Amino acid sequence: PPSLSLCAEYIIGFTGYFSAKARSLYISSALRNAGDGALEWHIVPRENPASDFPSDFELVHIRQASASSLLTLEDHPYIKRVTPQRKVFRMLKYFPSPEPAAPCNATRGTQKWQSWQSSRPFRRTSLSLGSGFWHATGRHSSRRLLRAIPRHVAQILQADVLWQMGHTGSGVKVAVFDTGLSEKHPHFKNVKERTNWTNEKTLDDGLGHGTFVAGVIASMRECQGFAPDSELHIFRVFTNNQVSYTSWFLDAFNYAILKKIDVLNLSIGGPDFMDHPFVDKVWELTANRVIMVSAIGNDGPLYGTLNNPADQMDVIGVGGIDFEDNIARFSSRGMTTWELPGGYGRVKPDIVTYGSGVRGSGMKEGCRSLSGTSVASPVVAGAVTLLARSPYLPQNGDHIDVAVSYSPVLWPWAGYLAVSISVAKKAASWEGIAQGHVMVTVASPAENDSEVGGELTSTVKLPIKVKIVPTPPRSKRVLWDQYHNLRYPPGYFPRDNLRMKNDPLDWNGDHIHTNFRDMYQHLRSMGYFVEVLGAPITCFDASQYGTLLMVDSEEEYFPEEITKLRRDIDNGLSLIIFSDWYNTSVMRKVKFYDENTRQWWMPDTGGANVPALNDLISVWGMAFSDGLYEGDFTLADHDMYYASGCSIARFPEDGIVIAKNLKDQGLEVLKQETAVVEGVPILGLYQTPSDGGGRIALYGDSNCIDDSHRQKDCFWLLDALLQYTSYSMTPPSLSHSHSRVSPPTGQERPLPQRLEGNHLYRYSKVLEAHLGDPKPRPLPACPHLSWAKPQPVNETAPSNLWKHQKLLSVDLDKVALPNVRAYRPQVRPLSPGESGAWDIPGGIMPGRYNQEVGQTIPVFAFLGAMVVLSFFVVQLTKAKSKPKRRKPRIKRPTYLQQQQQQQQQQTTTGKNPTV
Repeated sequence: PPSLSLCAEYIIGFTGYFSAKARSLYISSALRNAGDGALEWHIVPRENPASDFPSDFELVHIRQASASSLLTLEDHPYIKRVTPQRKVFRMLKYFPSPEPAAPCNATRGTQKWQSWQSSRPFRRTSLSLGSGFWHATGRHSSRRLLRAIPRHVAQILQADVLWQMGHTGSGVKVAVFDTGLSEKHPHFKNVKERTNWTNEKTLDDGLGHGTFVAGVIASMRECQGFAPDSELHIFRVFTNNQVSYTSWFLDAFNYAILKKIDVLNLSIGGPDFMDHPFVDKVWELTANRVIMVSAIGNDGPLYGTLNNPADQMDVIGVGGIDFEDNIARFSSRGMTTWELPGGYGRVKPDIVTYGSGVRGSGMKEGCRSLSGTSVASPVVAGAVTLLARSPYLPQNGDHIDVAVSYSPVLWPWAGYLAVSISVAKKAASWEGIAQGHVMVTVASPAENDSEVGGELTSTVKLPIKVKIVPTPPRSKRVLWDQYHNLRYPPGYFPRDNLRMKNDPLDWNGDHIHTNFRDMYQHLRSMGYFVEVLGAPITCFDASQYGTLLMVDSEEEYFPEEITKLRRDIDNGLSLIIFSDWYNTSVMRKVKFYDENTRQWWMPDTGGANVPALNDLISVWGMAFSDGLYEGDFTLADHDMYYASGCSIARFPEDGIVIAKNLKDQGLEVLKQETAVVEGVPILGLYQTPSDGGGRIALYGDSNCIDDSHRQKDCFWLLDALLQYTSYSMTPPSLSHSHSRVSPPTGQERPLPQRLEGNHLYRYSKVLEAHLGDPKPRPLPACPHLSWAKPQPVNETAPSNLWKHQKLLSVDLDKVALPNVRAYRPQVRPLSPGESGAWDIPGGIMPGRYNQEVGQTIPVFAFLGAMVVLSFFVVQLTKAKSKPKRRKPRIKRPTYLQQQQQQQQQQTTTGKNPTV
């Protein structure tokens, strides 16, 4: 089809699968109801295999579409959603800046602070790093890595053990969504189908990435894959220019469902988990029994950098390690952030495997080495393909309480099942290991309301094993406020450090297991216990905690929360706030250009929501300013860096305030001028006057405890503040500091106000749209768990229930293997004109032995023995007639000898590689 402007293409999602004629009628009817007869639109024709089947979406080109016409489309009863078509970039080896905007949009600004472009805006990228990338685990470890390169990853993970048993992936349909595959590549014997979903007229791989991925899964020679007999289905979804579109993926995904694909490898990813058509289709795939394996991302070592769709719970997200079993530096890390702040975040990646210097098939022939989680993903996909076909009384299970919550109906992409574990009251002072298991039974009604066969049930046993420690004292318990942290997507929440122009989006989740992981590990090492609050402030018992820690909060506060926090602090709870910048003029200046919608995005808040924080702490006569400061300084003999922080505008007169000389970064952003401001109040300590009341500490910048762009950490300052809030011990280095100044009164400049016309209510859990200014929603109910009644079982837990199963635990001396021939893919080049099929008579495969073939094997064996004997006689004659010096031939050990040698090495080193 002709090249169409991206800004005018929309994906129309339907509530079901309909024919092309029905889809066209629905769209025509919906737009006719819009009353805009002059609206120009047409359906973008499909030129791919999906055009012959019903579909649940249509790609429509609409010229000058108005918001009202799009809303009218969504009002149609059979139309589920209307979203802009999105371009997907894939970059090999490195990630350059996005290409410039299409001319259909207004001209872009040229000012320095308007030209920001995120290094990860919306796009899904290839997750390979090329042969030039190496993760060095030590000063001299790269030599060991280089020596490990020639080893085939399938054999390192001992796929050949399963090959010997006759398991080679036969009958398993594997889809590779990548850059294609050439038709006559010598490494593949069972390519069932190649399909092209791009606008280029070719099925071949012009980049080599798709060939490499397919080779790791199913290559039969040289660099061997895991499952050489599997059925390969090649989906070419990226052009040679490394570009794709969401609609291409949707058509290809639908086709994969129709073809009943078993395993699907997707070595791409991006941060935008709100590309709804794409994510919804991923869920539909897994609901149709497609095992999806996807790369977790190459944005490590920072935590909170998971890529979509690998961050989804029903997708196997794969991280990378090197050949020394160390986590590769490039590998992205969890927790998941798509459910924050309402949820807690979940553990990802699901699995890690070799992703540095892995060998795979070259584009035309031979082998090559690549690194990245894009490489690790097909390792797992290949392994999956090969493998496809009650508390206990002696274990203290009565020391834990278990609650199970679930939706009334479990549907693969709509329901949920959650298990919550708590320590029983009787074990408050007990320490030890408690374990048991939960039996889950899911019942499904008979199909088509038929009574034949009755309902179907599935039962799963979920083992539980936890370590219990005595309840810590209140002073050691810190509560992290996650509920009031917001992140991109869905809205534009800017970075806390304005110097990071190439990464303006705050997308790491602000969680103790993502970009504040180093801080969390530090606090744990200091003996503190950090818990996460994923509900309003009204939902926790403040008497159990010494300090409430609020860092970089973007959310508003319910009036009930403000009232309860004041009461809690009067009763002994302490509060530490790490704020960030908020300035409406700067927010207008740092607007962000979105390449998909072709619109400028205005921040709905600053680095932190300072006006909301001021509402929270105003009762104590405290407030932050809208000043924006930056600079290096020394505090208590520690080097510090203030990165786009605010100042304290108002503080009680009997409090302790520390000030420093800093640069006015707001002036630099707005006018490109430089000025130094003397005596900027940045730190405040205050003891509330009520009897037994708590303490409050304010600091104007969170970057020194944030892993995202931290330059100099201030964990020592956090320790000092916790000593003050938890134990009422004022650090002398602060109370007697030469930088101590009189507390500001707030008369110097007005306090910051919320940005007029902001859309924070669209993403807020607190605000709702209202005529005029947004108003608070009704306070939500606090989460309530119903604890299950335990059923003790009078038996001992199985000794292997909690152990990771290792393939190498198979003792070949004790286990009788099937009576089959030593069998593995042949490793030899093809001669000219030879076909890509293996030189094995049809049907002579493990598990496919028949009587007719069995009668011919002795004849072949006798003839083969005679040929071998003749060969040695000829060689011996030549050696006697032409004597010459020859290198000694090294006898290749048999498979069982190799296994015995490996077992001896494992006994010596104490290391067992695992699958």
